[in-house]
Amino acid sequence: IVSDNGQVVWFRPVDAKDVADFRVQLYQGRPVLTWWRGRAPRGVGGGYYVIYDSSYHKIAQVRAGNGLVGDLHEFIITPRDTALITIYKRRPQNLGAVGGPSAGKIFDGIVQEIDIATGRVLFEWHSFPSVGLRESYTKAPSAKEGAKAAPYDYFHINSVELEPNGNLLVSARNTHALYEIDRQTKKVLWR
Repeated sequence: IVSDNGQVVWFRPVDAKDVADFRVQLYQGRPVLTWWRGRAPRGVGGGYYVIYDSSYHKIAQVRAGNGLVGDLHEFIITPRDTALITIYKRRPQNLGAVGGPSAGKIFDGIVQEIDIATGRVLFEWHSFPSVGLRESYTKAPSAKEGAKAAPYDYFHINSVELEPNGNLLVSARNTHALYEIDRQTKKVLWR
């Protein structure tokens, strides 16, 4: 962090891991610095999130729950002191209907809400099957590639936002769409 005249205010050396989504947010009513740490080959990350106070001391570390790892695209602290995060999970999927291999794989775009204090998962939504593969504007891997094909990133979750009504807005790059997700039913209300 540098001042307006270019003087270093704070510097934190990091190891070889990637850092992304650095920003100022509010946690427990106070400004904090937050960012993601991990690895992000091909734009899909696997890592965790950190929260530092105004004295540059780590006060929390947030990890995805249910055996998943957090992605670099989004880490939002809500007014309830919970975290909204994005996740990419590889899962097997028959891609024959979209011209891909029957023994294919997809990246499922996932949103979790985590209680920062306890690490408990409060909410989890999956793009698949809520959003169908045919809604993607991205071409599936060819059937000839078979099981060796990279996972089909049909959705590519970019961001999540908490609406005033409590629902979530989820943006997906590869479907060219924004989705309102009902937090109670997990249904897509509109796209």
